[in-house]
Amino acid sequence: MSIPLMMMLGLGPTVARLKLRRCESVGLIPTVWGRVWIHGGGEIRVGHRVVFDARMAPIELHAQKGARIVLEDDVTIEGGSSIEAQSSITVGARSRLGMWCKVLDNMYHPLRGNRHSRPQSVPLVLEEGVTVGSRSILLPGTHLQRGVSVAPGTVISRRIPAGVSVGGSPARVLRRGEAR
Repeated sequence: MSIPLMMMLGLGPTVARLKLRRCESVGLIPTVWGRVWIHGGGEIRVGHRVVFDARMAPIELHAQKGARIVLEDDVTIEGGSSIEAQSSITVGARSRLGMWCKVLDNMYHPLRGNRHSRPQSVPLVLEEGVTVGSRSILLPGTHLQRGVSVAPGTVISRRIPAGVSVGGSPARVLRRGEAR
């Protein structure tokens, strides 16, 4: 059955809810195109009108036991993106993650001298209206303030002020603007 036909029959949100059934809560009118893999024993909260566009590649949401992933209203996540939380990741309202983005609140590598010990997780926050370009990597401690625009392929591990555009590896300010 084609997607437009499913939407005309009112099956879109029903199928999306089925695909997101492992989430703690799902808001009104979710949209899921393609596959969304949900792992871990943590809490995943999906706001109203969130779009998962995984037609090109699956999207992965992984919240470890005791961790939380919050996707606020009107968020769009494109295919191949992965959000992995051991503590807390919040994606603000009207934000967008491009294709193949990696968002993690822990580096997951063993600490020196002890292969069973992991570094401490640092919460990761994307505020309202943030746009993240494809193939960007958001590392632990990233805090993108309101209206930030991230160029494709950027690596970020720090706080970025509101309304700026950043790019590069490591990220640097490319243009300053007004917060939206």
